[in-house]
Amino acid sequence: MLPSKRIIMAGVALACLASGAHASFLDTDFWCRTYGCVVVHDGDNYDIYDNYQFATQTCCVPIGQQMIDFYIRAGNTNVTGEIGGNGVIGPNDDESMLFGITQDGSTINASLLDDGDGYLDAGDAFSFFTLNPNTDILLDGKGRSYSHSFFISSRNTRFSMRALATLNDAKGDFAQTLQLGDIKLTPSFSESGNDQGFQFGSRANTANIQIVSGVDDLGDLTGQPTQIMNFGRRQGIRQRNGDIDTQTIRLDFLYEMPEYDLSMGTGSLNVDVAFDFYRED
Repeated sequence: MLPSKRIIMAGVALACLASGAHASFLDTDFWCRTYGCVVVHDGDNYDIYDNYQFATQTCCVPIGQQMIDFYIRAGNTNVTGEIGGNGVIGPNDDESMLFGITQDGSTINASLLDDGDGYLDAGDAFSFFTLNPNTDILLDGKGRSYSHSFFISSRNTRFSMRALATLNDAKGDFAQTLQLGDIKLTPSFSESGNDQGFQFGSRANTANIQIVSGVDDLGDLTGQPTQIMNFGRRQGIRQRNGDIDTQTIRLDFLYEMPEYDLSMGTGSLNVDVAFDFYRED
């Protein structure tokens, strides 16, 4: 019942690629230093988005146009499995959202019914309860949420991140009762920290990063790519020479399903969100 998430973007493995223990390609790459670039890491791969147009050997991507996803490399990755200590990872294919049941204002603790994974599956057991006018059946708070993150850095460019959400393969009653506008979206970022042992951001700068107001749910990201974050620092996120991990920040995204009502029926949703990067003035 939780919408599946597929991040359509070239990823970025934040590994040190240049010679020397304390320099990254952000420090040494001619095209990035001269014309500007953005680097993104999604936990599997990494990619560099350039302002220089290699196909025509001209500079540069026009203001307001999509930056060039020029190449992908393989490298060591750092998986973001925790979002600020409160992250929620989506269920597997054989798991569903866990119900919470309240009677007379008293909530039956979902952990008493759950086998410990936070989702409804074959390992769970239900206690009997009596229906009365005060009985309320709703989705458990954890089961309503899904979150993910990726790391990002940049040099010598102002840019925006835009996103496009599409609803695919809606099945059952959910095809009629749930829409993209029902799924809340909360973006945020962390300048530095430790993500399951990955120390990031000590040489990064979040000055002049703006989360665009008015983007509150996935319905706001339909029709065309919509600005979700602006990065207005001309020098970029990279603050100074260093390993690539120290030059990156983490972008976090929390998705929340609406409170479930039995009138919504049953079904499944597949939600795709595509992120891309645009050069800005």
